[in-house]
Amino acid sequence: MLSKSIAVALLASISAITASPVTTRQNGLQVINNCYQSGQVALTFDDGPYIYEQDVVNALNGGKGTFFLNGNNYQCIYDKVDEIRSLSAQGHTLGSHTWSHPDLTQLSEDQIHQELEKVETAFIRILGLKPLYFRPPYGSYNDQVLNVLAQRGYKKVFLWSDDTGDANGESPSYSENVLQNVANDYPNPHLVLDHSVIQTTSTEVLPNSVWKLQQAGYQLVAVDTCLGDDGEWPYEYIGEPGTPDGSWTC
Repeated sequence: MLSKSIAVALLASISAITASPVTTRQNGLQVINNCYQSGQVALTFDDGPYIYEQDVVNALNGGKGTFFLNGNNYQCIYDKVDEIRSLSAQGHTLGSHTWSHPDLTQLSEDQIHQELEKVETAFIRILGLKPLYFRPPYGSYNDQVLNVLAQRGYKKVFLWSDDTGDANGESPSYSENVLQNVANDYPNPHLVLDHSVIQTTSTEVLPNSVWKLQQAGYQLVAVDTCLGDDGEWPYEYIGEPGTPDGSWTC
C-alpha cells in the first residue's frame, strides 16, 4: 500500500499532467488540451463544411477561428470548394477532422489511414496544402491513432478546455453561459469547442458572446497563434490548387 506522502505526491503529479495544456507523446505528436497565450481564446468549429461557415466568420467580429473539416459529414467537401478557399484566404486555420467522422479507436490501422488520406487529398486538391493539425471525432484517440497520425506527418492533435455543448443538443443559453464563464476568466487562455454546423451557434450564441469576450479583453485567434506558434505553419505545401473535375466527388 502506498504511504500517504507518496499517494499525495502521485495525485499532485497526475493533476499537473492533466492541467498541462500540451502533452508530447513518444511519437513526437503534441496533444493540445488548452491554449497557453495569456489573453487569447481560440474558438474552434468542427464537422463542416456546411452552410453556416461564413455566418460564423461574420460573427467573429474580426477575430480568427479554426475549422476542423470533415470530407463527407454534413455536406461533401467538394461541394464547398469556394467556401473553403474563402476561409483560408480570410486567415482562418483549417485542420482535418477525418473523412466521415468515425470513432477512430474502433477502426483498424488501414481504415484510419483511409479516413485521413481522403481528407488530405481533398485539402491538396482544393488548397494545394496538406493539413498538419487534427482533431479526433468525439475527442477519441488511442496509441494506434496517434501512431498513424505521426506516420502521416501530423504535428498536433487538438482537444479542448471548454465545450459549448452545441452538438449535444444543449440550448443556446447553455452555450452562451459557457462562453460567459470564459469571459469572466480573463486573461486565462481557453480553447473552446463549437460546431459550425449548428445554426444557432452562428445566429445566436456567437453574436451574443463574441463581443463579451472581446470586451473582457480577449483576442480571438486561431489555434496556431494561441500556442505561440507564429513561426509554425499548420500545413505542408504541396503545390498549386487544382481545378474541379468529375473526380471531385464524395
